[in-house]
Amino acid sequence: MASVKITIVLLFSLSCAQAQTFAEWFSQGKTQKKYLLAQIEALQVYGGYLKKGYGVAKGGLGSITSYASDEFKLHTAYYDRLKMADPSLKNNAQVKEIISWQQDIIKLTSNWNEVQPTKNALLKDCEAQLTELSKVISSKTEMTEAERLQQIEAIHAAMLSNLHFASNFSTQLKRYAIQKQQEINSTNTLKELYENR
Repeated sequence: MASVKITIVLLFSLSCAQAQTFAEWFSQGKTQKKYLLAQIEALQVYGGYLKKGYGVAKGGLGSITSYASDEFKLHTAYYDRLKMADPSLKNNAQVKEIISWQQDIIKLTSNWNEVQPTKNALLKDCEAQLTELSKVISSKTEMTEAERLQQIEAIHAAMLSNLHFASNFSTQLKRYAIQKQQEINSTNTLKELYENR
């Protein structure tokens, strides 16, 4: 009974197992060649797909490189343009006024000998404004034309403020000088009156 059970189990497992066919058994060399030829054909098809894939990737990367190069050229042109100031800025009315006001301030402060620190501070600020103006109208800074015009307006306002200060301060100094001279004259007149008594 045990041998019958073993035989049934063996037959059942043999029916499930795959074995070589008789043709394969007797012609293993031919069968092996068939398998190898099928593998070669599959590898050739895969090689074709691989070649197409590399072609697509190379074309895509070439396009990306081209786009990146074009983008870089555009950015370079933009930043190079920012470095170049429009020559017409030098003929701007505000620029001419700033330079003229500098000369006026120098004339107004020429006899400020008694208030030398104030004179030095004012002239130093004027010099800083002119240095900034020089940078704006030359190609030393990267700015758009709108930014350059805005900066010129700010310098113009600062120089106008300096001119007003110089003018008002000069007027006050002249008044003080006149008052001082009047006081000296009054003192001298009083001295003469007392000496003549």
